[in-house]
Amino acid sequence: MRQTTQTIRIRNPYRFTVNIKSGLFILAIVIIFAFLVYTQYIVERLREDSRHIAKIYTQMIARIGLEDANAEYNFVFDEIIKRIDFPIVNTDPDGEPVSWRNIEGVPSDRNVRDVAEQLKAVIREMDADNEPIPILYETTVLGYIHYDTDTSIIREIEWLPVIQLAIIGAFILIGYIGFSNIKRSEQRMIWIGMAKETAHQMATPISSLMGWIELLRQESEGRDKTMKILNESEDDLKRLDKIVTRFSQIGSTTDIKRQDIVPLIRDTAQYFRKRLPQAARTITIEEQLPDTLPAAVNPQLFAWVIENVIKNAIDAIENKDGFIKISAAVSGKWLSIDVQDSGRGIELKNRDNVFRPGYSTKKRGWGLGLSLARRIIEDYHHGKIFVRESRPGEGTTMRIQLKTV
Repeated sequence: MRQTTQTIRIRNPYRFTVNIKSGLFILAIVIIFAFLVYTQYIVERLREDSRHIAKIYTQMIARIGLEDANAEYNFVFDEIIKRIDFPIVNTDPDGEPVSWRNIEGVPSDRNVRDVAEQLKAVIREMDADNEPIPILYETTVLGYIHYDTDTSIIREIEWLPVIQLAIIGAFILIGYIGFSNIKRSEQRMIWIGMAKETAHQMATPISSLMGWIELLRQESEGRDKTMKILNESEDDLKRLDKIVTRFSQIGSTTDIKRQDIVPLIRDTAQYFRKRLPQAARTITIEEQLPDTLPAAVNPQLFAWVIENVIKNAIDAIENKDGFIKISAAVSGKWLSIDVQDSGRGIELKNRDNVFRPGYSTKKRGWGLGLSLARRIIEDYHHGKIFVRESRPGEGTTMRIQLKTV
């Protein structure tokens, strides 16, 4: 019978989520821009109406001047336009203020001599935006009307979109923080539930296998080859027991105590070093560590982090020959552990994605190793783990940072 190979393509859910977020963000920007444009359109229409009204008032005053050049148009100015709501100043032909209304900080009943300089400063600002309208009698200029189209209502409307956007932004921020906290809480509960269930399921068969190995040991005294197999099997069972212990500690109060972490790193590196030949690849694991590195850690969980980072480095090495270098140093209040590999590297846009649950560049991978490592380092040890350096095709350096105090 002829066998066929079927390739299954798995869609990255994170990429789909990013596309939705990008689309919603662009849509929000378009809506905000449209709202601002429409508001500006309304404001310009109101300003044009203010200009039109100012011209009508000016023409009315000029008409009175045409009928009687000696008319006291100041009185008419006060009576006709006393109900307008935009700033307006009437000056004589020399630019000296005569009457005014709706000037902020300058009441209309003040003596003109007391506020003349203040009014002239306001006039200069008005003339910069709107050309003053002359009041003419035939060819004689009787005075000028200076005005500002920004009424109190227009100014309030101009600020309206800013206020609305601030309120909307505050609600969005509060909602985002709330939903993010809910999402993180749900993810945390999923992690805890999975960890507890895994520990529960593995505990019973491990205990049973340890018992069977002890019985085989008693039956196989003196047989070197059998004893070697039993010893290796016991080592693997002990490792499974460590895994159960690690999972059982997820979600529980973690015992953090100060100790030397060099043996933990070396034991984990040695475990992988013994099993690398089985992968038919020549990968060397080099350790450049000081004699001691005291730090406050949970030994089971911290060793799990080192294991995940090393395993990720091994998977990243696609060639038969490669290296992994583990080094450490203390700088100030931080103890830094670097795990460098000669793997395929990580693109800049994916440096933070590698720590997200479900993100994986491997054909067969759940994308949980580095996500779990970050959770352990940040939540339990209050440290940091990040991509210190990476170049596609050349390799990656992961850095773990723990506080020394």
